[in-house]
Amino acid sequence: MAGLLDASLTWSPGPEVLARQTVAWGKRLLDALEELGRLFADRIQAAAQRDAPWTDRTSHARQGLTGRCERIANGIVIVLFHAVSYGIWLEVANAGAYAAILPALEANYAPLMAAITRLVK
Repeated sequence: MAGLLDASLTWSPGPEVLARQTVAWGKRLLDALEELGRLFADRIQAAAQRDAPWTDRTSHARQGLTGRCERIANGIVIVLFHAVSYGIWLEVANAGAYAAILPALEANYAPLMAAITRLVK
């Protein structure tokens, strides 16, 4: 029984190295997520522009659909927005019959989550 009480823990190379490596891994992961986010922001933008259900009159609304990936605190956010003032009406008028943003986001949700899962496994 005395042998169990004499046990000790030896850190190699040491807890400070483990802490630095953990922080570095977190930064690399966030960088990779941001890169993945940019890729998907471009895909989502392209899908929204391609699949927008309205008939173009000037093509400004379609061209103004913009996807971006932004870094926030400890994460990223992907946004898709209209650059024309009447874009909100395309999204909400007529019970959303001409919406382009939500359908593009929904269509890319599962592939994005699968890519994130592969990244962190």
